[in-house]
Amino acid sequence: MTRNLLSTVFRSASTLVIVLILSFFITRIAYRNPAAMLAPRNATQETIDGVARALRLNEPWYDQLWYYLFRGPDIQGAPMGLMHWPPALGFSFRKQAPVTDLILAKAPVTISLALGALVIWMTISIISGVVAARWHGRFIDHVLAFFAYVGLSIPTFLSGILISYFFFYQLTNHGYGWFPSSGYVPLTENPLEWARHLILPWATLAIAEIGIFQRIVRAGMLDVLGQDHIRTARAKGLSESRIYLSHALKAALNPIITLGGLELAVIMGGAIVTETIFGLDGIGRMAITAALDGDFPLVIGTTIFAASVFVVCTLTVDLVAQWRDPA
Repeated sequence: MTRNLLSTVFRSASTLVIVLILSFFITRIAYRNPAAMLAPRNATQETIDGVARALRLNEPWYDQLWYYLFRGPDIQGAPMGLMHWPPALGFSFRKQAPVTDLILAKAPVTISLALGALVIWMTISIISGVVAARWHGRFIDHVLAFFAYVGLSIPTFLSGILISYFFFYQLTNHGYGWFPSSGYVPLTENPLEWARHLILPWATLAIAEIGIFQRIVRAGMLDVLGQDHIRTARAKGLSESRIYLSHALKAALNPIITLGGLELAVIMGGAIVTETIFGLDGIGRMAITAALDGDFPLVIGTTIFAASVFVVCTLTVDLVAQWRDPA
């Protein structure tokens, strides 16, 4: 197990290094004159040259990478390098703020969106998957399969628009203002309003995931139910409910945990469509704006953040899987 853990950690660290190098290389190709994009409108050539010198944009990309890691621009007398403590993801000249601070300011929105959706889709998927496996081939199984395929077929942008139209626009027109159309209220400020503002975005993300997870739970349950230890449990007189919940579901959870962790990582990196539809000012929306504005320090920072989240989630999933099944 220790060897597997060390291998996973090494693979995770290597992934982050590769993502960082590719981010630098690609942004230098995508933005031919980044200093002009970052400079104020109608800036003089002297100002543009000053931005280029501050970010060392005239140097080769590998020198810029070294500078980014071990020095960075001096802001208020403090270096902004990634390898300093606390680590810094650079400085956004467009927003005149450290990239780390910008990401941390948007992180609560994205974390709330991702974790809330995860709880909803995992709960519904496990329950419906167990029900479909329990009565597989019967009417309820076909009904659940139909809804799963519908959820899989509808793009996120379409489901988000439909949910917003029916549950905000139509209900509000009929005097039922239960759900707001956009915005975010911090959990610490008002938990009820926090949930009320996020329930429609949660539903949008959950619909896209429930279909996948429900079918995986069902398939995993049916596979486990055909094994010898399940037949032995039935022969001992255990109830069907205990067999399904205590034996079959427990054995079928590993792929669900693995896929759940990966999907959570993807959403944490930025649920761009959902954030845009419901006006949530999260990391994904900020990353798109930065890419359009040519704010490449922020583009690199959000890319590294998304990769770090993915690596952490993957590492956690691997550890949980090994803990559940040491063999």
